Amino acid sequence: MPGKCTLTLKKRKGFIRMAMKHGADLVPVYSFGENEMYTQINNPPGSFIRKFQTKVQRFTGFATPLFHGRGVFQYTFGIVPYRKPIHTIVGTPIPVEKNENPTEEEVVALQKKYIAELTVLFDKYKGLYNMEDHELDIQ
Repeated sequence: MPGKCTLTLKKRKGFIRMAMKHGADLVPVYSFGENEMYTQINNPPGSFIRKFQTKVQRFTGFATPLFHGRGVFQYTFGIVPYRKPIHTIVGTPIPVEKNENPTEEEVVALQKKYIAELTVLFDKYKGLYNMEDHELDIQ
């Protein structure tokens, strides 16, 4: 969706549990420019394409995007990504204490901290990569 960078993180707690189990620090990382690698086919809410994607997502657990890039020998249409830069920003590590059996509350608390740090990272650097009008939508 234009002006919005959507990340699915709130349902994803496995990496948090693994970090706690092994005492590995969590490092927030965001790559600016990934959304520009392909052009997604327009699928406004209520359209046939969006309804189809929603049904597939309920069944498989992930959305099936309809997209295109450039061709191998021509640049108008194909499945090869466009030649656009990707800038990866690495944040400050979040210290994680080793905990072999974390409670759900401990996992959720660390996940909230990770999401907060990732949001700060995005907001701090989005102006450098011409995304000052974008917002980070974490679902």
